[in-house]
Amino acid sequence: MSYKRWHTEIWHEMYQRLAAYKKQHYDSTSVPQGYKADPKLAIWVTTQRTLYRKNEISEERINYLDSISFVWKTLEIFPWDEMFQRLVTYKKKFKSTLVPQKYPYLGRWVSTQRAYYNKKELSVERINLLESIGFVWNPLDEQWMVMYQKLVTYKKQHRSTKVPWNYTDDPKLGIWVMRQRQVYNSTNSSILTKKRQELLSSIDFTWSAN
Repeated sequence: MSYKRWHTEIWHEMYQRLAAYKKQHYDSTSVPQGYKADPKLAIWVTTQRTLYRKNEISEERINYLDSISFVWKTLEIFPWDEMFQRLVTYKKKFKSTLVPQKYPYLGRWVSTQRAYYNKKELSVERINLLESIGFVWNPLDEQWMVMYQKLVTYKKQHRSTKVPWNYTDDPKLGIWVMRQRQVYNSTNSSILTKKRQELLSSIDFTWSAN
């Protein structure tokens, strides 16, 4: 067997190993460096990206890799499945998928998933996994729900949704409640979606401040 043919067969063998990895790791081709289960695969993946940057990889091989959605320029320091598990842990602890930037890796990863989703570049499998833990694609929706849950708690304690605008225990809640009334009674009431109106009405929200 010639060296060229041997080299080609090795390449296709590694390609098949990458395809198998992708099926096992939530549709990801980002094999981490030092991947203990198959260290050669991690090195091979890095090599393909290096050759691509140097324009030293054939169009045929590019097409093969593109066919499995290979990521040529990856910012993923950790595999997708590992980051997903970190998000699961975060959600259990904080009851939210809004990850602040003080968690640099996870916060950036969450923002990236939303960006991919908006560009329709996130696989159905990953969408389903994220939604299975209550992932909210629009962070503004989640922020609204956080405040709504605070209002639900307030009502249980005070038997009222009339939170004073200068409520010292939670100033943001008082301002938020006032804002919901203002929007509802303004000409831009459409900003307050029907779903949000229904949620507020379900807890007997007082739309008039009087």
